[in-house]
Amino acid sequence: MTRIHTSFASALFAVVFAASPAFAQEHEHHQHQAEAASDAAPAQDWTPAEVRRVDAAQQKLTLKHGDIRHLDMPGMTMAFRLKPGLLNAEQLAALKVGDKIEARIEQQQGQLVIVELRPATASN
Repeated sequence: MTRIHTSFASALFAVVFAASPAFAQEHEHHQHQAEAASDAAPAQDWTPAEVRRVDAAQQKLTLKHGDIRHLDMPGMTMAFRLKPGLLNAEQLAALKVGDKIEARIEQQQGQLVIVELRPATASN
């Protein structure tokens, strides 16, 4: 199993967990909102994937991904746009072919977009 590059994992965790001193309070607020909204819409799944190509100029990642259940899409290899502002240039440069990640993917204006990204958990 390929290990996630330490620089990518460190940069991504720094963004996710050190965004602000109020992260825990904000996270709890969003968790309550998500629970309230869970009856209204199906939850988006984290999809396991392996990075196959990084296109920094176009802000795209080509992923070999598992099933995207909430979109009824089987696993395959394809390119996805990144949500604007999701990763800065340093974080994108730290992503390498073979990195194991998990992504949340949405359909927006007819395109599939990665809206969240994190290093894969050890179980994937």
